[in-house]
Amino acid sequence: MQGIDANVWNASYADARITHVTAIDPGFVWGLTAPDVAGLVPNLHMIGFGGPLDRMSATNFDDSGLTALLPNAKVTRFDPAFHFTAMPLCKPAAAKILEEEDDDPVCTDPAGTDRAAVHSEIISIIAEELDL
Repeated sequence: MQGIDANVWNASYADARITHVTAIDPGFVWGLTAPDVAGLVPNLHMIGFGGPLDRMSATNFDDSGLTALLPNAKVTRFDPAFHFTAMPLCKPAAAKILEEEDDDPVCTDPAGTDRAAVHSEIISIIAEELDL
């Protein structure tokens, strides 16, 4: 990102057609200030995964201060869950294959996580936000 022109990075990419945003375990949440979030859509819902002890730091909008900068945002937290819980359901052998390949544990949710139920709840949240 160091190679990106700051003017391009900081430019407004607002689109009047966008009236609602649901951010699912968003990254780049650290170091933001009030001017950085001033132009965000008013209908914002942030969804986070994990609890205080196992939340992925890169997406922790609470500890980063982003939640405080957006007092009108709706926030939903799923725990137990982790960043990859939002990805599609995995085939039965997927976790073992990924482990054997020393790949990211995208199919290994924390104990007690029901990935399908989390997906269903996220769908309900978005449908409600959009009056579907």
